[in-house]
Amino acid sequence: MGNIKIEKPDLLSELEDNININEALINDREVIDSFVSGDLIEDIEESVEIRGSYFKNVVFSNCSFRNIDLLDVKFENCDLSNIDFTEGSIHKVEFNNCKLTGSNFGECNIKNVLFSESILKYAGFAYCKMKFVKFTNCNLQGATFLESNFNKIDFKECKLNEVDFTNTVLKGIDFRDSEIMALNLMGKELKGAIISPGQAMEIVGLLGVLVK
Repeated sequence: MGNIKIEKPDLLSELEDNININEALINDREVIDSFVSGDLIEDIEESVEIRGSYFKNVVFSNCSFRNIDLLDVKFENCDLSNIDFTEGSIHKVEFNNCKLTGSNFGECNIKNVLFSESILKYAGFAYCKMKFVKFTNCNLQGATFLESNFNKIDFKECKLNEVDFTNTVLKGIDFRDSEIMALNLMGKELKGAIISPGQAMEIVGLLGVLVK
């Protein structure tokens, strides 16, 4: 699983950088082929479309983007904590060195997405359909993947302590270089998952088995 290939966002070599991002999101409900840097985006509750755009050092505050349509978008050094993305479509998107603590991706369709060097503590991915998604060196402590549909998913050097994988099939997922203490699951989810001998002892404990 570690060698899955993620399609990168397709961005123009020159992007429009002279826009009022808050007005564009509120009035036009779309941002296309734009570069946004150092802005504060706040108090927006819209179903928006963002395509072919690059956000750098941007803070999103008190925003709700339910049913968002993200295609070919890159976020770098952005704070998207506690943002509501539920029921959105997120394709060919990168989150690099971003804060996504408490953000909710519930019931999203997520495909060809990279989360890298990012904080996703207590993020919600319940009931998501996820295909070709990679988490690299991310902190996902306490995140929820309740009844998610995984297809070609990779966790690389991630903190997955206290993550809820209840009713999510983990067959083929390689957890060996990630932390997986105190997972929340029933046990059947782990059939076919790849773990290290040391992690096996942790999993046995989760299932209430005593090794003597």
